[in-house]
Amino acid sequence: MVETVTAIPNQEVAKRTSPLIVELVGPAGAGKSTLSRVLSQRYKNMVIGPDIQLRKMGHIPIFMKNIPFVMPMYFYRGPWNRRFTWEELKYVVYLKGWPSLLKQQAANRGNVILLDHGPVFRLATLLEFGPMQLRNVAFETWWNQLYWQWALTLDMIIWLDTSDPILVDRINRRNQGHEMKGKGISDTQPFLTRYRMSYLRTLDKMKTYKEPILLHFNTNQASVEQIADAILVACRSKLNGN
Repeated sequence: MVETVTAIPNQEVAKRTSPLIVELVGPAGAGKSTLSRVLSQRYKNMVIGPDIQLRKMGHIPIFMKNIPFVMPMYFYRGPWNRRFTWEELKYVVYLKGWPSLLKQQAANRGNVILLDHGPVFRLATLLEFGPMQLRNVAFETWWNQLYWQWALTLDMIIWLDTSDPILVDRINRRNQGHEMKGKGISDTQPFLTRYRMSYLRTLDKMKTYKEPILLHFNTNQASVEQIADAILVACRSKLNGN
């Protein structure tokens, strides 16, 4: 059971002069979108972090600036034939170029930025499901640069999870599409296990440079309101410099 606490008053949040950047992670069906919606509705100083949208003129310079970082790995295949998908290339641009804009958004609109499908998710997805060449030793420096950058950017990681049968049921009942939708536990469990292990490897690598606060919740044992209250306690402590 998670202890219920009083929400942070706006004047307390305003004490923070630099942004607090928080990411929600966890497998599909864990409740990230629901929690994100509750937090953004309840707390005025918490804003949802942006994503790269190349149809926006203001985002095009970010993509152009990071082409030198993207192109070498796009053309390097070694003995493998699979190239990066367009979605994976956007992941790379996000991971490389987005921290500065996240901080700008927080300074302009609020003191807490909440990320869903943020850097840990994208690092873990590329690590486990991206092109095989990313596992080659030639990319070790490339990975370490990203781990370092995001370890220093993220202040807090909220990991939501629950049992595999519950996740499978939620995936099959919700409206959103998912590659595991319609499949049973025997097919879905290996996929979920791979994601969890990739999250753990990503977090372990980030610890080399800095260890963001990690909060872990079982969304079948605590309500979304209880989890939101617990997150607020951690935010209040961080915002006040504790």
